[in-house]
Amino acid sequence: MKHLIKKILKEETEDFDKSVFNFLIRRAKIYDRELGHEDFKVREVTFNIENEYHFLNSFMSKKDMSWKILNMLQDENVIDLGEYNPNVLNTDRQKVVRAIRKFINSVF
Repeated sequence: MKHLIKKILKEETEDFDKSVFNFLIRRAKIYDRELGHEDFKVREVTFNIENEYHFLNSFMSKKDMSWKILNMLQDENVIDLGEYNPNVLNTDRQKVVRAIRKFINSVF
């Protein structure tokens, strides 16, 4: 019985993760640029959501990238996670953050 419950929960999590991850991948434009020297490169990622542009680059920390993408998704009404309360466990927020981190790790 426990195995079945774990499998169902994992599938629901994976579906949610996949939808957020695929949304980000479809809208990301990735550019690699050299800055003065061929060994010094920066990766830039641009999102265009309803003619609003959002930018990330490899100079940012992964934590800052995660917050920026999460705020972008909420500001553009892609997801609705409600108000952020650090004292309340929000499983949907955790799933979204997990998908965002997966996207960041695959791109950067």
